[in-house]
Amino acid sequence: MEESMTEGASNNSLEHLFYPRSIAVVGASPDGDAFRWGGKTFIEGLVKQNYRGNVYPVHPKAQTVCGIKAYKNVCDIPDQVDLAIFSVPASAVMQVMADCVKKQVKFVHVFTAGFTETGLEDRARLEAEMAALARSGGVRVIGPNCMGVYCPDAGVAWVKDFPATSGPVAFVSQSGQLAGHFIEEGGLWGIQFSKVISFGNASDLQIHEFLHYLANDEKTGIIGAYIEGLKDGRAFFDVVRSLTLNKPLVVWKGGQTEGGSRAVSSHTASIAGSRELWQALCKQTGVIPVNNIEELVANVAALQCMGLPRGRRVAIVGGAGGGSVTMTDAAERANLLVPQLSEESIRGLSEFVPVHGQSVKNPLDIFSVLVNYDHFMRMIELLRDDPNIDALIYFQRVEWALRRDRIFLDMAMQMAIDGTRELKKPLYIALAAAHSLEGELLRREAQKKYAREGIATFPSFEAAACAAYNLSEYQRYLSGRK
Repeated sequence: MEESMTEGASNNSLEHLFYPRSIAVVGASPDGDAFRWGGKTFIEGLVKQNYRGNVYPVHPKAQTVCGIKAYKNVCDIPDQVDLAIFSVPASAVMQVMADCVKKQVKFVHVFTAGFTETGLEDRARLEAEMAALARSGGVRVIGPNCMGVYCPDAGVAWVKDFPATSGPVAFVSQSGQLAGHFIEEGGLWGIQFSKVISFGNASDLQIHEFLHYLANDEKTGIIGAYIEGLKDGRAFFDVVRSLTLNKPLVVWKGGQTEGGSRAVSSHTASIAGSRELWQALCKQTGVIPVNNIEELVANVAALQCMGLPRGRRVAIVGGAGGGSVTMTDAAERANLLVPQLSEESIRGLSEFVPVHGQSVKNPLDIFSVLVNYDHFMRMIELLRDDPNIDALIYFQRVEWALRRDRIFLDMAMQMAIDGTRELKKPLYIALAAAHSLEGELLRREAQKKYAREGIATFPSFEAAACAAYNLSEYQRYLSGRK
């Protein structure tokens, strides 16, 4: 096996996968079905994303696809092909791969499913033979059973409606569905992407090779991942332990229960491994583990928008009565600490917070401060200088503005924006769930406004608490490695 297969690819070796100068789409039919994914869908994505390279549809009968000249065979294409996308039946893959080897194609993305993940011996053998044929000709393979690559800077996407604006976040996923979901959901919360890879069964290119590339990619500062199993755990460990010293890695690991482990085998033909082993690996390498899409989005958004906290001591603002109690419980369940404020902070707050019906203890039950700009900013200054506090979680109820003038919501958002900049510590804004359609529209509007200001928001208090704890643990890990 070639060195690049075992030791992780160099940055240059994957460059033409993310920035291909030409793409052949094999199986691109002019008669695409709106309810089925196929070669035409990939071409539509390239066209909509303004891909600047050459696109070559390959179809045995079509003259054009999406107005682009089609070729009967990969070998008929007059120019060099950097990337070929296979959207053909599994039974046709070997012949198309042979054509790609003959054409000296650099990378092949096998969108086609129906291989090892079926659990059938003959399909597993077909996947192995396909990978061996590619290897014999120096062709690198992503997949099968995957969506491939999204790189907005290059104009490469498997969906025409993916954002065209790039950012610092990369995402590597064994699941194509979850990769697409994360792009869409993350976009709502302000996450912007440098590169996304859906790699499926990983018959050739492995997750550690993608991570090795991203570790050295100047356009990537934060990495997220969804994985189900590791084919080379040692290589993954070595790459990740080095990577996390410079870039945070947030991983959602699927298949951590008995039933989930069985599902992994039928999804991407992976071996999930034990939950205990995975937890130990995270502690040893600095990986930030999460358990669902909400936590994944929350942690990545926090890393994109704010610095790391010095510790896990938080102040809580926005609760009232029982809400303050339950938020404190939620914070401590997330392994955060909710300490007493310093004497100076308590004295300072007491100067402008009425005694009746409010509390200047932590958690802070101070509604009057949340509707007064000067008092809010004074609170921020006190918490900024409080040695007992590392971060602030602000639970903001957007929907209450429906019962008042809209100006109150605009003021509350501006206070949070200015407070975030003045605090000099992480401020986690959790937007309370709405209970009406009008309230949800306001919540989404607030979410977008904060995102435009480069401020992370969170869909629940629990998501904010999860991010606050994980970022503090990552800071602790980095301090221990230095």
